[in-house]
Amino acid sequence: MRVAICIGTFRRPDLLRELLIGLSRLAFQKTPTPEIEVIVVDNDSLGSAREICQTAQLPFAVKYAIEPRRGIAHVRNRAVQEAGASTFLAFIDDDEIPCPAWLDELLWVQHEYHSDVVAGPVQPEYVGEVPIWIKRGGFFDRPESPSGTLLEKCGAGNALVSHRVFTRVPGFDERFQLTGGEDTHFFLRVRKAGFSIVWSQAAVAHEAVTVDRANLRWILHRGFQSGNSWVMCELFLDGRRRVRVARFCKAAAYLLNGLATAPASLLFGKVAFAKSLRKAWWGAGMLAGLFGRRYLAYESAGTTPIKQPASLTERISI
Repeated sequence: MRVAICIGTFRRPDLLRELLIGLSRLAFQKTPTPEIEVIVVDNDSLGSAREICQTAQLPFAVKYAIEPRRGIAHVRNRAVQEAGASTFLAFIDDDEIPCPAWLDELLWVQHEYHSDVVAGPVQPEYVGEVPIWIKRGGFFDRPESPSGTLLEKCGAGNALVSHRVFTRVPGFDERFQLTGGEDTHFFLRVRKAGFSIVWSQAAVAHEAVTVDRANLRWILHRGFQSGNSWVMCELFLDGRRRVRVARFCKAAAYLLNGLATAPASLLFGKVAFAKSLRKAWWGAGMLAGLFGRRYLAYESAGTTPIKQPASLTERISI
């Protein structure tokens, strides 16, 4: 059995180095040790991650590739291409560190439940002087479930995917290249194609949450982005009028409820206020998507943009 561990990266050398160190500590107790290849796809055309990959001390092979086309969907698809005929592809982000049993648990759950996809928890690991109210509010917490739970979707930050999935669901939609949400859209298509997605609670990956993300501005932007990309996922899969109307009603409800409760929530502190505003931003992002506005969250991710739009949003047709 061959497993390709797929990593996309862009100018985060310290985080990538920590991830590779984490992968060097993988251990297998529940399943036989598979043949492992780590595939790092660098979205920096200058190859800034090459040296880190070349000097990494790992007990298995590391394949390094540069994907010059900007965008996470391009990077993920390049990783799938580089993985070739691997039995499974294990996706993990470059700002995460897996627990030693991470891959063992993913493979064990796959074997136990005969699933096509296994997803695991991504838990926040706060770095630096992160405000207490951010930690208490759980803004970076993600839903978790008992092992074996069937899911309708998941993310690619911590997921094991059978190679056969890609024979019917050919990769990540590159319309999401600068927006995010390409993984949600992919796994929605995976379920629609009849494949199963199962949860593994013990396959934990820890995500670095730095001070520059642990603030109200970032939380609201992320809420807007999440709402916007979710609508794109829905409408790319089913653009019928009744779907649009239902989503419009839900989006308006989120926006109005969030704005209405925000003033009173100030009485209960920063956490309650931030959650009310995040709900409003989520609804606003969905409404923007319904009217054909795509939020380019990663358009200015540290390099010269692919093009020069008038703003961080771009008009699209759905």
